[in-house]
Amino acid sequence: MMASPLQLLLTHGSGPLIFLVLVAGGLGLPFPEDLVQLAAGVLAHRGLMPLPAAMAVCFLGVLCGDTVLFLMCRRLGQALYTHPRTRRLFPPERRARVQALFAKHGSRVVFVGRFLSVLRVPVFAMAAAEGMPLRRFLLWDGLALCLSSPLVVTLGYVGSASVDRVAKGVGQVEHFIALAGVAALLVVLGVRHVRGRQHDRAPA
Repeated sequence: MMASPLQLLLTHGSGPLIFLVLVAGGLGLPFPEDLVQLAAGVLAHRGLMPLPAAMAVCFLGVLCGDTVLFLMCRRLGQALYTHPRTRRLFPPERRARVQALFAKHGSRVVFVGRFLSVLRVPVFAMAAAEGMPLRRFLLWDGLALCLSSPLVVTLGYVGSASVDRVAKGVGQVEHFIALAGVAALLVVLGVRHVRGRQHDRAPA
């Protein structure tokens, strides 16, 4: 019976390997980043790397994978939607859904997309194809990773004895993180709106 990617990482894992696997996963190879980050937490619990180092390796690995994906899609531009290797990611319904999200929320969609595994790659790819600056992409993706990556690594660390059960719960955790992130974003936008109205009402 073939070992799962998680089992292989738990047996042979190291910081450099975790980093490389996360970058490869960001490019579309079948390495679920949540399981890889869980494995990093387990390895930290076993003393094979410090927990802060595991968090840093996972953060940088995911961010590098996202960045390479972004740059590749930006190079393709509008051809992204017709290229034989990428057009399958953009059926009309999904493309329309992502375009509606961008129209409503702008570049902040990258933040939310980080927590939506089904739309993550299409959101990032379309952000690149539609001309979002790399600096803005890294800002929103990095902010989202500051929430998600340390949490998933910590779940692996504290749940080392029952990592399979923890892995099944990651989807639920990410759902709650996404809701919290969206709520925080709405609060920020609300505060800005109130301040803007107060500024408009202020006497000249």
